[in-house]
Amino acid sequence: MLDVSNIEFGYNKQRLFTNLSLSVEPGQIVGLLGLNGAGKTSLLKLIAGALYPQSGDITLYGKSTLQRNPEVLADIYFVPEDPWGPALTPESWLNRYGVFRPNLNRDLFFTLLEEFKVDRTKLISRMSYGQRKKCALAQAMASGSRLILLDEPTNGLDIPSKAQFRRSLSLVDLQDKMFIISTHQARDLETVLDPILIIHEGELLCNFSASVITEQFSLRRTDSLNGLSVIYAEKDALGYQALLAEPGAGADLEMLFTAAIQNPEVFKQALYSSQPSQTKETH
Repeated sequence: MLDVSNIEFGYNKQRLFTNLSLSVEPGQIVGLLGLNGAGKTSLLKLIAGALYPQSGDITLYGKSTLQRNPEVLADIYFVPEDPWGPALTPESWLNRYGVFRPNLNRDLFFTLLEEFKVDRTKLISRMSYGQRKKCALAQAMASGSRLILLDEPTNGLDIPSKAQFRRSLSLVDLQDKMFIISTHQARDLETVLDPILIIHEGELLCNFSASVITEQFSLRRTDSLNGLSVIYAEKDALGYQALLAEPGAGADLEMLFTAAIQNPEVFKQALYSSQPSQTKETH
């Protein structure tokens, strides 16, 4: 289990997070949504132990990641948006660096490379950005680490590769693993993410199961917004596509994300007022 407790963090005089708290359970694939610059990457680096908060603590199965204990760090795998491309083939990488990952699954690694159509005989440094990223994703998912942090994993991937990535998650035994996947492209991964965290201007706007969120709101095509409990609406040639604060046909995640960013206070009020037993994790 991952616990982030009352984290405060910022760069120079700019405060990014204040009293940020959240928890992740084994088996979850958490979607971390936010605009570029919202703090998604900083949060992942804090969890990975690559950055240090001014106060608060982060623990993985009861052990602080901030102490940078090698045993704890081996249980975390962080893939940045632009992954490192060493002058090694994937197999050479495995032989050289696999020793630092005692639970690494070689068979799964090569299965994932095949799924991603990555040439295992080619130097990673000479791969395209998309191929290099898929190699890094295979490394992470086969690492055996129980906490896998992926920063914008679908950036740079074409449409077939995005589908390959979604399928590849089914090859990983999630029973004792946790994924946190940051993205600002909600539609790419909405079928696999649950729960959903939305970060905006340093605040955790939302921390709910995807099913709770999508069932709480509904989408409606309408000519007029009069008399409707509108959270957010987009006008087009046919009228309005409106997100309403009422149960109905499940709203898609991208529309919900846009609503949360455009009208955060209205979104929070609609979401949390319907969940009396659910408490906001943080501001």
